[in-house]
Amino acid sequence: MIRDIELSLEFLGIKRSKEPKNVLPQAADVVDNSLPISETEILFEVDSLNLDSASFRNLVELSNGSKEKIKEIIFEIVKTRGKMHNPYTNSGGVFKGKIKQMGKYFMDYHGNKYRVGSNVVSLTSLTFTPLFLEEIIDVDISKAIVYVKGYAILFLNSPFAVIDEFDFDYDVVMRVLDVAGAAAQVARYCKISDYVVILGAGKSAILSAYQAYKRVKPTGKVFVVSKFQEELDYFINNNLCDYTILADVTDPVHTFSKYLQSSDRLADLVVNCTNSPDTETSTILLTRDGGIAYFFSMATSFQKAVLQAEGLAKNIELIMGNGYYPDHYKIALDCLKEQKIYNFFKNIEGKVKQI
Repeated sequence: MIRDIELSLEFLGIKRSKEPKNVLPQAADVVDNSLPISETEILFEVDSLNLDSASFRNLVELSNGSKEKIKEIIFEIVKTRGKMHNPYTNSGGVFKGKIKQMGKYFMDYHGNKYRVGSNVVSLTSLTFTPLFLEEIIDVDISKAIVYVKGYAILFLNSPFAVIDEFDFDYDVVMRVLDVAGAAAQVARYCKISDYVVILGAGKSAILSAYQAYKRVKPTGKVFVVSKFQEELDYFINNNLCDYTILADVTDPVHTFSKYLQSSDRLADLVVNCTNSPDTETSTILLTRDGGIAYFFSMATSFQKAVLQAEGLAKNIELIMGNGYYPDHYKIALDCLKEQKIYNFFKNIEGKVKQI
């Protein structure tokens, strides 16, 4: 039990919010990333950041693909806001690092679950995470990884995964865990005989298609939609879907028409894994009445999605990209036991344009 109001504010991270005060850290424009940590917090030594797809695409566009400019923008965001919370996309990503210090109450609460020196990947968005960067060492544009020297702070119940037990390359693990929620939610919502449509063909789409393809067979079908043929070829060549559709999902009429050429009915589940805005209408059009539209994309506009569903008289369940689900990181990492999935995340350079 939380002992008092003062401690409960630390438990929620509210005391770290500077502007405005008395809000949760994700909602704050600026958070306090200073040391020392409180008794309810945990400190991590951070060596890399995996930025979410929408955010990284935005940074590449703002910088015209210049590594040095990307470094400057990231450094300025973290210096100004106390966290890597992209103001243009309102999204973040995850970090990889090691446990450096745990507060007394944190240790009492979790018992012997964690130990100093363990390798971890955060499952809490960087928009929620106080972060300090001493140095940005390098930027891998092909993998959306930023190599850094710094520290991060999480709170009593902030999710993160200890990855020492997993026999995978740690950078691969970080890239997978950045999109771990997609695999878990698709596994949760699709069932035998379902028609599942994946919009986009990047990291989250790979995991989503893999989980869907396992669960809808033998009578269900999986469709992948992308405007890049080379991305679609990967899905077909690796038996991750039944049909691919070459279409730009920002053009809903064209996308809808192309889908109807490949399918005899609308989808039970549509998973939006794009990193572009203006894809809401395609998602809703392809979903049958009573079906589910799951927006994993951080480029989604909630207002557009709900108003389009209303205007189209669609009685569907709209799920906004809640990445968290109990043990979702284990479901995602289980996908890596399939060699073709591991190879994709290990050698991701040049494979996808929608990262």
